[in-house]
Amino acid sequence: MGNYYTEKEALQDFYSYWEKIYPPLEDFHRNWLEKNAQIMRVKKGQVLYHSDDQQENLYIVLRGILIKERDITDSNRKQILTVALPNLGFFTTMHYYSQSPALGDIIAIRPGIVLKIPYKKIKLDVDRDKGIDTLLQLLMNKKKYQLDHLRVMDALSLATNRLFYLADNLPDIYHNLTQRELSRLILASESSVYRAKKILVRRKPKKQR
Repeated sequence: MGNYYTEKEALQDFYSYWEKIYPPLEDFHRNWLEKNAQIMRVKKGQVLYHSDDQQENLYIVLRGILIKERDITDSNRKQILTVALPNLGFFTTMHYYSQSPALGDIIAIRPGIVLKIPYKKIKLDVDRDKGIDTLLQLLMNKKKYQLDHLRVMDALSLATNRLFYLADNLPDIYHNLTQRELSRLILASESSVYRAKKILVRRKPKKQR
């Protein structure tokens, strides 16, 4: 049986994370989040956003994993575009300041707890409070960091090299996705992922005694 977390515990962990990047975090920020964010318990497979939706929301993962996913043209397969682990999130537009819908559906691949914050709530206070702006900038920078690495990974022709690159540069994603999910992220068969993971284990240097 997996760990069970209450909404209160998940929120407290998020406040601790936010305080690390913005040490003057005050009661205002906790009150603002509790007032403006909807806490959602999500199920595995639950779709939070379709790519043709007219949503303007920010989803932040407290527990679980969200992905952005799209159908592959002329194929029955689906591709994982990006991944949000705890304390990361997705905008439903290309970025916070954009009105263009984000690419891909937002789907929970693990049961968990998610914050849903409407853009209109953020816009009321983001210019008046540096703590909220700092949080947004962190989320956007982390999104860019991941996308930059995934773009490099996609350019590698061999599935083995794509998996190696992912494990070396985005290890949290590598360790938190199943073999099937990894195959949808690096666009390779599950058998290719299995073989690459076996090679990766042998490739890692042995610990010094």
